[in-house]
Amino acid sequence: MTDTSISVGHASSEAPWPAEREELPSFLSSDHPAAQASDRDFCLGHVFAQSFSILGRHWLPFFLLFVIASLLLNIPVTFTEEDSPFTDVAIAMGVAQVLYAAFGAFAGAAVADAAINDMRGRPVDMSAALRAALRRYFPALGATAIVTVLAFVGLPFMLFPAAIVISVYFVVLPACVVEGLGPLQSLRRSAELTRGYRWRIFGFWFAIMMIEVIGQAQLDQATRPLGNNVLILAPQIAWDMVAGAFLAVASVVTYRDLRIAKEGIEPDQTATVFD
Repeated sequence: MTDTSISVGHASSEAPWPAEREELPSFLSSDHPAAQASDRDFCLGHVFAQSFSILGRHWLPFFLLFVIASLLLNIPVTFTEEDSPFTDVAIAMGVAQVLYAAFGAFAGAAVADAAINDMRGRPVDMSAALRAALRRYFPALGATAIVTVLAFVGLPFMLFPAAIVISVYFVVLPACVVEGLGPLQSLRRSAELTRGYRWRIFGFWFAIMMIEVIGQAQLDQATRPLGNNVLILAPQIAWDMVAGAFLAVASVVTYRDLRIAKEGIEPDQTATVFD
């Protein structure tokens, strides 16, 4: 993976934001608590801590959104058996991924709107977040679909190309929702923001995926002897729900922190990155 670093504290030369004479939003301005940093670099420790904090404050609506996504991901496979033909299993998995992407774009957009308001210090209104997700649904769906296709194209060759796609486009949904960008613009914006930090984002994503895979394997081993599809499926759905909600929040925190690191702080204006 070629990853050219960008000096922290300076805007990208390709697509500078904000434009000249345009003011930063309050949650990115240097006098806002969220934008004060002792270390101007992007910090994964802060992403973990802030993501858990936000998810803890709004766990019920976020989990409700992602339990629906998790149901759409898991239920189609229940129509297959262990001895089902490979074609049937592949079709079920394909349908599951399409359904998950279709609703996941909506859920991720709603979480992005709510989490950004949380970090701005504003009250979180989930009905307003759902309306924002509806307004931005088709651009968000377009961006999500492109990333999903790119990841699946790379997956048959080996995991690494898919991981590259995930790392480059990790903040595509918050970029789409917060900045009101179209699908291709959101992809370019995510690629711009993650440049210089992609190995860190890859490590973060890989750690979460390993936790999810190990957890799924343990749950499957514990519930498989029960022989009941509902009892087998319920823990899997719950686990996917938690992982999906956490990653959605983490992408928003990553987006905010990358913008602070690259665009929101001047060298003489830093204090502490932790709220």
